[in-house]
Amino acid sequence: MIRAARLLILGVICFGGCTTRDRSNPLDPRNAQTQGSLTGFNAIGADHIVEFGWPELLVRGISGYRVQRWVPGGVPQSLGTSDYHPDAIAGEDSSVVNDSTYIYRLVAHLVSGDSVVSAPDTVTPGRRQIFVLAAGTPSFLRLSLDGRDVLYERVAAERYVDMGLDRKSGLIWLAAEAAGTVIRRTPDGATVGAEIDIGAPGDLSVSSNRGIGWVVALTSGRVISYGPNVDDPAPQRSINDVFEPSTVEAGTIDPSLWIGNETGQVYRYRAQDLVLTHTWALSPDPIRAIALDEATGGAWVATRAQIGSLYYLNPADSSVTLIRSSVLNAADLAVDPVRGDLWMSERGAPNLGAGRLSLITRAGATLASVTGLEPYGIDIDPGTGSCWVTDLRSNRVLEISRTGATLRSSPLLQTPYAVRVTIP
Repeated sequence: MIRAARLLILGVICFGGCTTRDRSNPLDPRNAQTQGSLTGFNAIGADHIVEFGWPELLVRGISGYRVQRWVPGGVPQSLGTSDYHPDAIAGEDSSVVNDSTYIYRLVAHLVSGDSVVSAPDTVTPGRRQIFVLAAGTPSFLRLSLDGRDVLYERVAAERYVDMGLDRKSGLIWLAAEAAGTVIRRTPDGATVGAEIDIGAPGDLSVSSNRGIGWVVALTSGRVISYGPNVDDPAPQRSINDVFEPSTVEAGTIDPSLWIGNETGQVYRYRAQDLVLTHTWALSPDPIRAIALDEATGGAWVATRAQIGSLYYLNPADSSVTLIRSSVLNAADLAVDPVRGDLWMSERGAPNLGAGRLSLITRAGATLASVTGLEPYGIDIDPGTGSCWVTDLRSNRVLEISRTGATLRSSPLLQTPYAVRVTIP
């Protein structure tokens, strides 16, 4: 009994005083969350500059910060000759070269003479701009050039129905169906020019060489052009003879305008005088997407159905080529302007992650195929020919290489469904 009581007493004493106490100091090596290293250091590349930041450390004993930089395979070297102030939380490096890769880390110098370092962060500065539409919280976002960070988020009153990009001026056109308006934003997120009141806008497309935006007006059944003067909200021209238009695609190099409708027909007009040059009747299914192959003057067309089809239309001989049947709920098309290949996103059945992203040649051969996604909006990277895709399964924007490998991933977003990528 005495021995048992003694063990019980020892157990109580150990329980009350022998446990490891909470190490709240983030620089304490025994801190369970940080292990004593600096956390939260982040480098973001932009045009000829890298910006970096870190969270404020509310602890005593920091004398200053220093940022180190090196290239892959190199040795860390300090930037500058003096420390950042102990209260600093950001800095920048303007001595970088675009499209070159750099590695950074943060060093905190302590009054004791010791130092603590962060994990390294790799970044490649450049001019790429990435814009995204999200539906969870309706918003227009811009990502960093590598897609890893959200630079800003402009919350909207409703989900935008479509987004077009004027690659020459850099303006982004946004259509809001319930509000009945189209607005233009600059790359920094500012609204510019006059608001266009169109009733109920649907699909839109921008001819970048001309600064002209074409918009499907759902209530009137017309396809109407605006611009190039952003301060003039008046319609410039209108196409009124297409029954139930659903999709519009304006050429930039090729001076043509293509319109698809809800009954499976495609119309091609000359952009300069709006003369109808061709009509194709493809199927009873609505036209879901059109992507222009401007190097040849042709166009890829996908029909909208749970099981649809992909066609190639050639105005030179008015031919129609069925490229693929059994398309799994086509969502978007995008043509690589350099190589002429097509990226196609097939959503598949909603919420199952059973879609497919494919890279297809003009001859119909599949160069790459990625499954296990629920891909929706896509765009081509002008620099690499890779595909940026909004994936509804992961709620991220992914960059997929021409071999089908995932190169980059955005942070978690709220139902991203459209993406535009440009290098101004």
